[in-house]
Amino acid sequence: MWAVRYRGLAAACLVLLADCSPVEVAACTEIGAPSGVNVTVEREVAKQVRSVILTICHQGDCQDHPVQLIPGSDSVDQGCTGSAPDEACSATAAPNGSKVGFVQVDLPSAKLKISAMVIRTGKPHTLSPIEVEAKATYPNGPNCPVGGNQTKITIGPEGLRT
Repeated sequence: MWAVRYRGLAAACLVLLADCSPVEVAACTEIGAPSGVNVTVEREVAKQVRSVILTICHQGDCQDHPVQLIPGSDSVDQGCTGSAPDEACSATAAPNGSKVGFVQVDLPSAKLKISAMVIRTGKPHTLSPIEVEAKATYPNGPNCPVGGNQTKITIGPEGLRT
C-alpha cells in the first residue's frame, strides 16, 4: 500500500533529478587588471609624435603622467591545425604604424577630464581636454573579482577622443 501511494511521488522526483544539469562554476584565475588609461596614437600622426604627457583631473585634482609609447600592432590569424579537441590555433602580431601605451594610475570609477601634451619633433602641442569615464574591469568575467578601473583615449589628427 505504501509503495502504491508514493510511486507517483518517487517517479516525479526521478524525472526532476534526470532533468537537472550540473551548474557550471566560473574558474577565476589570479590574472589582474591594473587601474589606468590605455592610450592609442593613430598611425596618421604616430610618426610625428615623440612623447605624450597626460594630465588627468578628478574633482579639481590634476596630475601629470608621462606615457611610455611602444609600436602598435594588429593580430593576424595564422589558422588552426589538427582537429577538436586537440586543435591548435595561432596568431602573430603585425606592426600597424600606431603607437600604444598604458598609464598605470589609481583611477576612481567616475568621470575624469584628460588632456594631453604631445611633443612633435621637439615642439610641445597641448590637445584640448575631453571627459571620459573610468569603469571597473572584470578580467575573468562578471562572476569573478573586479579588477582596476580603466578608460581609454585616442590621439588622432583631430586631437583627443574616446
